[in-house]
Amino acid sequence: MTPGVLIDENLSPLLATTLAPGCIHATALGRRLSDGRLCRYARDHGLVILTKDADFFDRLSLEGPPPKVVWVRSGNVRRSDLEARLVMQWPAIVAMLSTADLVEIQRIDLTILDDVI
Repeated sequence: MTPGVLIDENLSPLLATTLAPGCIHATALGRRLSDGRLCRYARDHGLVILTKDADFFDRLSLEGPPPKVVWVRSGNVRRSDLEARLVMQWPAIVAMLSTADLVEIQRIDLTILDDVI
């Protein structure tokens, strides 16, 4: 089963319609919500957080899950290229999330970061 996804403000709202069913962009909940509020919302609604923000990695390292986090660390790439890559790799990311709390998306590779949690 594909988990619902809360997409952080630092990623395109278009991902909410193209990535997978059950996606919601943070701006649908309000503008400039704190990371803490987004984490609580994701936890309360069983959502995975998709973000470029290292603060969610830090929060997960300190507090543990839930929520699970997909951390995009691809550097500066065109929005359309990043979106296409996320859509293409989403099934593999979902498979990783079945056993991992954090999946890191780098410019070239997908990584499960188990030992930080």
